Amino acid sequence: MRNISTLKGLLLSAFFAVLTAVGAVLSIPLPLVPVPITLQTFFVLMSGPLLGPKYGPLSQVLYVAMGLAGLPVFAGGTGGIHVLLLPTFGFLLGFPFASWAAGVLSSEKWMPKDRMKTILWYSLVCFAATAILYAIALPYFYLHMRYITKVPTGVIGTLQILFLPFVIGDSIKAAAAGYLAHRVVPMLRAGSLPPDKSQ
Repeated sequence: MRNISTLKGLLLSAFFAVLTAVGAVLSIPLPLVPVPITLQTFFVLMSGPLLGPKYGPLSQVLYVAMGLAGLPVFAGGTGGIHVLLLPTFGFLLGFPFASWAAGVLSSEKWMPKDRMKTILWYSLVCFAATAILYAIALPYFYLHMRYITKVPTGVIGTLQILFLPFVIGDSIKAAAAGYLAHRVVPMLRAGSLPPDKSQ
């Protein structure tokens, strides 16, 4: 998206990894739901349009790696390799893919100048990235509960646990991320750096 140097790209990726960690700290636990409401997804959605389809996903890979290494950066101040064994790990697994999708769909190839001016298009990009996150997290939870945890949870049960409690909040975050990206990304593209031909 932009001609970001390798060093600058790595620094920005690290910065967004930290922002995602901050978003995990700002959490609201819900009764009978295994994951809390956080601002993580907001920063995941923002990382794609702002950093592009290369450094955006890298920021989320760094974030997940930080947590798996033991740093308490996941929701609830948790961290460690044991998170791999949780049925909700699909959300963390989906973060880089959601960021990549937002980065690709907001790139100049997919978003010409006429679309850059519309909040609707940026919002649709963020909604699409959110859908990809759910498309990874929900089947992961379903399969994990059925074959690893040995507590079979049907499709309806999975939706009741991990979709219905969050869909309104995630829709608000996607709309907010779309609005902010609409305001910031065109300014970045109009800056001194030329478009990145490699992305």
